[in-house]
Amino acid sequence: MEEEIQKIAYEYQLLQAQAQLLAQNLELLTLGRNEFQAVKETLEALKKEEGNPEVLIPIGAGSFLKGRIEDREHAIVSVGAGYATEKGLDDAVEYLSGRIKEYEEAISKTQNALADIEKRLQRLSQRAQEIQEKQALKFNVPRGS
Repeated sequence: MEEEIQKIAYEYQLLQAQAQLLAQNLELLTLGRNEFQAVKETLEALKKEEGNPEVLIPIGAGSFLKGRIEDREHAIVSVGAGYATEKGLDDAVEYLSGRIKEYEEAISKTQNALADIEKRLQRLSQRAQEIQEKQALKFNVPRGS
């Protein structure tokens, strides 16, 4: 029984490490999705603006320049691996919607995997408790009358 407890403890530790990695991955996926969502919402709002709206242009270290958008018909959108491409606003919004959907699918899969690991952890914990209870019963000494 002691060997089984050690095996359960080892498996429990491995599953906890996997759960921690999945939780970190889930956080990164959520941040990525939120970033794409913010860009999409900005482009959708830009389509409704009249004239050349004033914007703040980030230049680093929390500093900005004021500027005006001259081309409201196109956006330069990141397509991954450090590359970007110019797209019409409608195409950019459609592309961003697709990326958001990909993130949401990855988030869902990660949440499901995390839930599965949590169930396995619970089962291992219950099994360890059952073994410990059996061991405790063996040490009960019957009292004489």
